[in-house]
Amino acid sequence: MRYESLDDLPDTIRDVLPEEAQEVYLEAYQDSWDHYEPDKGGDMGQAGWAHRDAWHAVKEEYVEDEKSGKWYPKGELPEEDEEEDEGFFDEIGDAL
Repeated sequence: MRYESLDDLPDTIRDVLPEEAQEVYLEAYQDSWDHYEPDKGGDMGQAGWAHRDAWHAVKEEYVEDEKSGKWYPKGELPEEDEEEDEGFFDEIGDAL
């Protein structure tokens, strides 16, 4: 099935990815879908290849926080982790 909009994406995608990452997924999925012909996908099929390529595109730009399961743009820490890091460094500075 070719997805035409974010609303068409499965709940398993929409529930875990922020909207910007969903857009990356959708664009990559559509591009891959158009690239593979239905009878040329082998065992994975057209949808399987499109799904694989879409997740690869998301993982190029986003990273999953293992604690929360939320996805963030690469290089951006979740707010709670930033606070934890600041507290850690403050404690070290105070100890010195």
